Amino acid sequence: MNLHIAKSNGLSGSVKVPPNKSHSFRALIMAGLANGTSRIIGPAASHDWMLGTEALEMLGATVRPRAEKVWEIVGTNGHLSTAEDVINCGNSGIILRFFTALTTCCDGYTVLTGDESLRHIRPCQPLLDAINNLGAWGVSSKGDGHAPVIVRGRLKGGSTEIDGMDSQPVSAMLIAAALADAPTELIVKNPGEKPWIGVTLDWLSRCGVDYSNDNFERYRIRGNSKWDAFEVKIPLDWSAALYPIAAALITPNSEVHLPGMDINDCQGDKIVIDILKEMGADIEVTDQEVIARTSELKGIKIDCNDFVDQLPLLAVIGAFAEGKTQLVNAEICRHKECDRIAETAAALTAMGGQVEQLTDGLVVKQAKLSGTLQSSRNDHRMVMSLAVAALGAEGKTKITDANCIKKTFPAFAEQMMGLGAYMEKSG
Repeated sequence: MNLHIAKSNGLSGSVKVPPNKSHSFRALIMAGLANGTSRIIGPAASHDWMLGTEALEMLGATVRPRAEKVWEIVGTNGHLSTAEDVINCGNSGIILRFFTALTTCCDGYTVLTGDESLRHIRPCQPLLDAINNLGAWGVSSKGDGHAPVIVRGRLKGGSTEIDGMDSQPVSAMLIAAALADAPTELIVKNPGEKPWIGVTLDWLSRCGVDYSNDNFERYRIRGNSKWDAFEVKIPLDWSAALYPIAAALITPNSEVHLPGMDINDCQGDKIVIDILKEMGADIEVTDQEVIARTSELKGIKIDCNDFVDQLPLLAVIGAFAEGKTQLVNAEICRHKECDRIAETAAALTAMGGQVEQLTDGLVVKQAKLSGTLQSSRNDHRMVMSLAVAALGAEGKTKITDANCIKKTFPAFAEQMMGLGAYMEKSG
């Protein structure tokens, strides 16, 4: 599928924001480990979700879709089976990291692999090192710290260090440690992406797991934990909400409404609302909705570590903001679905942007952008960020192979067209 976008104005109406992926996956995994049958209402049922349900069933849980966007999960009560086949993680870093850690709580060997980005860009070595230090065994089959990985249980507990620049290995170990044979101490070096860790800790607390957290640098988890099944409704996704919000800010005469957003949820990307306000954004947050209006923006320096997935979008916004926008402390962006620092710089430069790469971020100056041909980079966030840029650029933009937006915002194009954006799909 390709996207065709042109300069737009007067965006108006309401957006149906999809459910949050991070909550969805944590709910799925915690339900799979619970005692009894859990009900998850309205998860982000993307292709990644389907791969996650298949992986969970390979470990002994039962997953049943029901009517009204409800999924029932019959849990294993913490007793996981060894998978009889290779676990295919697709393009999902969450599945690769979380299930690599989980399978150390099984007897026997498990093999996990995924697409090219998982096999070459998304590192697993910090996670494998922690696994080996806690009595289990794990190795990269190619010896390069990437998938495919082979692991064997059991996770015995103990003490280990782990690099925390990427939050997913830390979250993965926190959940797995809850099932370890003995208590675990996890010492985190370079703790980053803390709000995502916060979502994991929120789920451990909901399920009654006994743990302590010392400033995201040291955790102690009791081990041998058990919890009962639960029912949960997945909240809407602040990350997805930011794309139509940004589109409203940079297009003339626009006012966009996003009903149902929960400002009290623990998702980290809601912090970006405050960042945008600091840049001059006209954004109103109420108990019922978020409203974003056309704004005169000014560049600022932004520490992106708490919301690194938004670096491409913030770079786009920086191109429409007066002066200079500096995005720093986001080196982990080089190890996502693509090297988001390099690819964002290349994409905006191709549109006429003034962008300088830093080791850990970007410097973006205000510029008049022009439409051009872009590839998706097989990265959902790159597609949506570039689509927003195209709405404010002169001429037309084509983004090829844009199916990857289904990962987090399947109806992105339809929702934007519903607001009056010039956006069409082909192929």
